[in-house]
Amino acid sequence: MTDEEALDHLQDQARTLEKEVKDNDYHIERWTHALAKAEDPSHAISGLHDYHNRQYGLMFELGKLEAKIEDLQNRIREQSDHEQELSLAQDFVAGQPIPQEDYLDWLRPALDASDTPQEQDQAERDLQHEDEERMLKEMHREDQEPEDYLDWWKK
Repeated sequence: MTDEEALDHLQDQARTLEKEVKDNDYHIERWTHALAKAEDPSHAISGLHDYHNRQYGLMFELGKLEAKIEDLQNRIREQSDHEQELSLAQDFVAGQPIPQEDYLDWLRPALDASDTPQEQDQAERDLQHEDEERMLKEMHREDQEPEDYLDWWKK
């Protein structure tokens, strides 16, 4: 069974359930009128209660069917979109020339670098140490608050 056939089957079930809900509404209205006329209230209340419970069950089943229908419609739409995207991608690839490139070009700068990892680590530590010293000097300017610095407004 294809997805379209399953969707048609589920939609038929939903239509049948909707018809049953409408029929049930008619019976609920009939019992409500019987209760209003005070024709054996206990019997009318029990009948009304039964049809309300049936109505809740039908509505629950209808909700489940609607959720299945929506999922199936989404799946059909996604398959259609996927097929279209695949077709467009194949057309695009067919029109593109095949480039001849070296896939390791990105690695060449790292191989050509003359610094060893130890030298790089030492240089990074020196830079960090210089930055920390400069920050400490800025923090201890003659025991003044940062708001009192004359150069606080730099562009």
